[in-house]
Amino acid sequence: MGTIKDTVDKIIDLNSEEVIGLVKDIDLHPELGFQEHRTSEIVAKYLKECSYDVKEELAITGLKTILKGKQYKYTIAFIAELDGVVCKDSPKASPKDGATHTCGHNLQLGILMLVAKALKESGVANELDGNIAFIAVPAEEYIQLEYRRQLQKEEKIKYLSGKQEFIRLGLFDDIDAAILLHAEPNSEVASIHLYNTGNGFKLKDVVCKGKTAHAAAAPHEGINALHALVQGINNINAIRDTFQDENHSRIHYIITNGGDNVNSVPSETSLQGYVRSSSIESIDNLSERFDKAFYCAGENFNAKMSVRTSAGYMPLICNQALNNVFEDNARKYLPKESIYHKGHFMASTDLGDLSHIMPVIQPMMGGIKGGLHSPDFEVTDYNAAIVIPAKIVTNTLIDLLSDNRMENILKGYKPELTKEEYLQLMEKDNL
Repeated sequence: MGTIKDTVDKIIDLNSEEVIGLVKDIDLHPELGFQEHRTSEIVAKYLKECSYDVKEELAITGLKTILKGKQYKYTIAFIAELDGVVCKDSPKASPKDGATHTCGHNLQLGILMLVAKALKESGVANELDGNIAFIAVPAEEYIQLEYRRQLQKEEKIKYLSGKQEFIRLGLFDDIDAAILLHAEPNSEVASIHLYNTGNGFKLKDVVCKGKTAHAAAAPHEGINALHALVQGINNINAIRDTFQDENHSRIHYIITNGGDNVNSVPSETSLQGYVRSSSIESIDNLSERFDKAFYCAGENFNAKMSVRTSAGYMPLICNQALNNVFEDNARKYLPKESIYHKGHFMASTDLGDLSHIMPVIQPMMGGIKGGLHSPDFEVTDYNAAIVIPAKIVTNTLIDLLSDNRMENILKGYKPELTKEEYLQLMEKDNL
């Protein structure tokens, strides 16, 4: 396969300037989850020009296409994400809604387009033992929840993220394994960062109802819903030192309503937060403790406290065998000291949901200055952020679908959940 790998590398080099131009254009026109119509059209148009038959409008804006191999034994997906994230302080923020690509998802789309082009044009599919799916998924960022809940009411979606919807709709039913790359923050040089696991989370919506009264003349006649809410926060803070380090637990929140006016005892307040941890079990445990912390605060103030739990994302589990093949190919383009083993990823992604059903990996690439979701996020090296990763991905896919590699990986693999078990958990958290 050495000669064909050289060929796909050359095709990537020849097409990199055009694709980087498209990536920069997407960067200037970011779109938020389930609204990525323009972005989706750009990617679909490029894939069609590469002679792919593209299925569009999947989970509103998603895309999927298949490169068929000489055999149909396995199908590996390369996934990219269409959406941006809100970062109003960014100099590139959309004046309409604060959308940006400080998440780096536009870079993933560039990698996908280059890989799809190289594999199609090289004719390597005729040598492969399986298929390659190229999937562009909407709504990875867990934001604009009221908008998404409205989509649920209109029955346009059932779950709040793109991969969750793709799983529900059966769009991963024909997939055996998946690869997705992500930008690594604060890593300006060409590099690859390999992770083993990542946090998952559940969403908490807390509402506290008390009784209003004049804040100065008769506060004793009221029930202060803000004090009760703050007591719940203090209860959480009191148990933080009991979080076990190996669970990587986090609880964080914002107060979304602190009351109507300063001169009245607040009669209704609200809070939205995440409980994060590294396993389904530890998330569930943290979720129960969160609920108790706020319900006890409500009882203490004789206020009515309610806590609504919604499914967030499951913890990420990266498949070591897939990571090994990816690392072997990364060494072709990068020195050993530029390939990092990072262990646990503290943030969350809906790729975690998919990782409970099939083998997945999410290596991260350099070429980035600044932090994710922050105004200082900047691509400093498009070769490091798109071109080199595209070559590594292409070579990895070729290896996985040659010499029974995929068969050997799947022999020893047992999913954490079946699709049916996954959907049952999602239903439980969305009651």
